[in-house]
Amino acid sequence: MQIAGKVAVVTGGARGIGRSIAEGLAARGARVVLGDILDSGAETAAALNAGRDEAVAVFQRCDVCCTADLEALLARAAEAFGPVDIMINNAGQANGLVWAEADSAQLSRCVDVNLKAPIDGTRLVVRALMTSRRPGCIVNVASILGFGPLEFAQVYSASKAGLVNFTASCATLALGDPCIRVNAVAPVYVDTALTNHNVPPEVNRMLRDLGEVSIDDVVRQVVRCIEDESLAGDTVKVLPGASEVAHSVPKSKPLGLVDHLKEQAATTGAIPALELDADSAS
Repeated sequence: MQIAGKVAVVTGGARGIGRSIAEGLAARGARVVLGDILDSGAETAAALNAGRDEAVAVFQRCDVCCTADLEALLARAAEAFGPVDIMINNAGQANGLVWAEADSAQLSRCVDVNLKAPIDGTRLVVRALMTSRRPGCIVNVASILGFGPLEFAQVYSASKAGLVNFTASCATLALGDPCIRVNAVAPVYVDTALTNHNVPPEVNRMLRDLGEVSIDDVVRQVVRCIEDESLAGDTVKVLPGASEVAHSVPKSKPLGLVDHLKEQAATTGAIPALELDADSAS
């Protein structure tokens, strides 16, 4: 998919990796909607618009754990620029040592932000693309820790591993019409203000020992996931000194369900809900 002229949503877009992804997409001709719980996203949007004849970015406050906020984010995109073509599920949440957590609140938040929210965002965009019969692309920002867990990041690693698996399960969405490609990037340590200010120094050093890449390295691979039509259900590892490393993981196989949903959307303009019997789900 070519990026120029497309409408892209970036969660966690106020700063760090999300901001750089938004800048990279805007530089390639996309119009960008930034979603973040940080109100500084408005300043980021203003910076992206500076010096341009017309706005290419808007900000919408969004807690990705809230479905209503995600729906409002997509509605803001449609209002400002048109229907979404590209969704970047970038917002992330670290957690502390699980054994030291006094209750499950922080653990739940980590799983909700890193795994449930990208699934929910993908669901909303896929349904919209199917219904309108438009192709699109979704990129999830995972982590190398999804492949190699660490003692002090159990829940974070588990959530990112789940995101890699979810991405692979979306491979069949690229088959048929419309073609909807879902991919992910999994970087090693990325030097950002967030990691420098919020990670204990000793943990920061251990993470750097695993390898370090720049934000630009991550942006390049996000762009690749959008533009490279051969990628569908793939997770690209972003490693130091390496380029275009697509990790081979088992992907979902076509069983007819996605084709059925696409046909229903084309015929009726809606996607039927699949309801499980309460007993069968237990």
